[in-house]
Amino acid sequence: MPAHPGRGSGRGLGPGKGRAIVIAAVLFLAAQQYSQTIVVTAERIEQPKRESTAAITVLSADDLKNARDLGDALRLVPGLQLIDVNPGAPPMVSSRGFFGAGEVEYVQLLIDGVPAGDVESGLADWRSIPIEDIDHIEVLRGPGSSLFGDTALGGVVQVFRKRPASQAAIAIGSFGERRVSAALHNASFSHERSDGFRKHSAYEETLAHAAFGGFSLDAAHRDREIAGVDDGELFRDDAEESRRVRAAYRRGGLLLHVSDRHTDVTRTLLLAPGFGDTATRNLDTRALGISITKKIGGVEVTRESMRSEYVGAAALSGTATAEGSGRHSGSGSRTMAAAFLTREWRVAPRVRIAAGARYDVIDDSFESQDVSDRAFSPRVGASFDAGAVTAYIQLARAFKAPTLDQRFDQRPFPGGFTISNASLKSQHANNVEAGVRGVNWEAVAYAMHVDDEIDFDVRTFRYGNIGSSRHRGLETSYRGRFASIGYTWTRVQAEGSSHQLKNIAEHVVRAGLDFAHVHVGVEHSANRWLDDENRFPLDDATIVDLRLTQTFRSVVAALEAHNVLDRNYAPLGFVLGSVPFSYPAPGRSIALTLTWKGKEPP
Repeated sequence: MPAHPGRGSGRGLGPGKGRAIVIAAVLFLAAQQYSQTIVVTAERIEQPKRESTAAITVLSADDLKNARDLGDALRLVPGLQLIDVNPGAPPMVSSRGFFGAGEVEYVQLLIDGVPAGDVESGLADWRSIPIEDIDHIEVLRGPGSSLFGDTALGGVVQVFRKRPASQAAIAIGSFGERRVSAALHNASFSHERSDGFRKHSAYEETLAHAAFGGFSLDAAHRDREIAGVDDGELFRDDAEESRRVRAAYRRGGLLLHVSDRHTDVTRTLLLAPGFGDTATRNLDTRALGISITKKIGGVEVTRESMRSEYVGAAALSGTATAEGSGRHSGSGSRTMAAAFLTREWRVAPRVRIAAGARYDVIDDSFESQDVSDRAFSPRVGASFDAGAVTAYIQLARAFKAPTLDQRFDQRPFPGGFTISNASLKSQHANNVEAGVRGVNWEAVAYAMHVDDEIDFDVRTFRYGNIGSSRHRGLETSYRGRFASIGYTWTRVQAEGSSHQLKNIAEHVVRAGLDFAHVHVGVEHSANRWLDDENRFPLDDATIVDLRLTQTFRSVVAALEAHNVLDRNYAPLGFVLGSVPFSYPAPGRSIALTLTWKGKEPP
């Protein structure tokens, strides 16, 4: 059976009194008036954040100043859990209990409106934009299918670039980390490399961006080793090299975008303790999309294509054999078309109603196989402005179509079988959420029921629509001038079970302190399990980060320390039979960055 550490009870904070205390503390801080922060991601129209009928988080430039990269910035968002396993690889993002473990994505990433997900899996390229290129980030937490379609079952992260100031930076750090970056006018460049924090985990990546008029162009090259669950020889050949280019043109409500990517990846999947299957995949993908957005709605059409080839697949148990070797190639495509509407009504001076709906048509094809999906995703919400506090409630329906890999992946396993399944149906979810927010705090509760959930079916040794699940949670946060604190409770259970699904932390507490030139961040996660039966617990983890900054005229020096207490913990794991496996997290690391900054552009 292949190892697919997927969806996430026990110990730690109690779900009753602890949450009540946090909510009471947050409500007590509602004495200020709102600023008029305008958002566009929550309902796909411009609106004040305070009036939104959805859970929306905005990370400003001031919020991003202590973040090392986009993934690090998203740790500030309640309800999102970021899991890093391999250096140089994009982090794995869990939102409201939806977790694809690096196989599939449940959170859609948009960069200035352009989708940044891989064609075959939907996985977001979370490392595709340097933190210094970001102006602000809007995060829609919870289902966004009524606005953004398929991949937005768990939420949407939209990154807005800024016109970069002239600057140059150099960084050195633990594990052989070296990084240089530069920006001038409308172009930026960065190069980073590291020896990795463990055996066989080195990486190197280069990113470049340029913009002129309504055009933008992004290019990336990555070369990384892929470490396994241990440092043994079974994973010695695992590595990935990828090149990608993405271009876009915007004018008014018109957006055209195109992308091209080539990836060579060798990957070993454990089938049993000490026995794995290794295969090399050569993958070429392309995407071409157009969208037209107006104030009341819009249309989108995207055509994606891929060519996949597996070379020299072999069953390994320390020594390669000829079983399963050979070439397995094929071509496929996905055509997506959608139309959506979004409206708002001011029914009273303090009461606003917002509604919308989207209809998606997805047609997949691979060699001689054709599959279609149709989905209707409505939502309706209302908000009440009470001055210092706004309350809202929203009902929504969302969906997640199977990925091209889940339907058509040709990777052969010993015996000649594949785990893909062309008969997979889309997952569907019904969601209700309600919340209250003030100028710098919020508290949100939600409940969601998911049908036709896709997971690996041990009875058939392939993917299947094997069950339903319930997602419930509470998200609270407060962000002040000198301090921030947040608590998230996430309870995810298969229908008919009382167990927390694997790898999903039930309790997460985050706190930050900013004083003068010092930033301290703390994250504590509790009640995590390696399996859905909750037989194998993952240890609770408390991670402390520290950042010190000092400005010398136009040069800023930053000394960053991650995992200051050098905690030994596992961010992710799985169980094969009755044997638990887990990935180690990096220990203490230190990095020094020197940044020269020119004048901000007008």
